[in-house]
Amino acid sequence: MATLSIILSDNLAKASQETAGKLGISRTQFIWQAIIHEIKNYQIQLEQKAIVQSFNAMKSSKKYLNEAEKINDEFISDLPDDEEEWWSKK
Repeated sequence: MATLSIILSDNLAKASQETAGKLGISRTQFIWQAIIHEIKNYQIQLEQKAIVQSFNAMKSSKKYLNEAEKINDEFISDLPDDEEEWWSKK
C-alpha cells in the first residue's frame, strides 16, 4: 500500500488530531475515513443528478407520458364481474 503524505494547515491538523482522539482513532485513520465519506457523498450526488435527469427526460417524453397514462387508466378500470366474489370469502 502506498503512503500518502498530506500537508494540512496548523488549524486543520490540530482539529483533525483532536477529533481523532475523541473518536479513539489515529489521525491517519480519521483522514482515511473522511476521504471515503467524501467519495461516497460525491457518488450519491452523481446518482441523484442522474435520477433527476431521468425524471426530466420522462417528463418531456410524449411516448413515456402516453404509456404511463395507459398504465394508470388500467388501474382505474373496474374489476370484471365475479359472481363468486372469491376475494370476500374468509
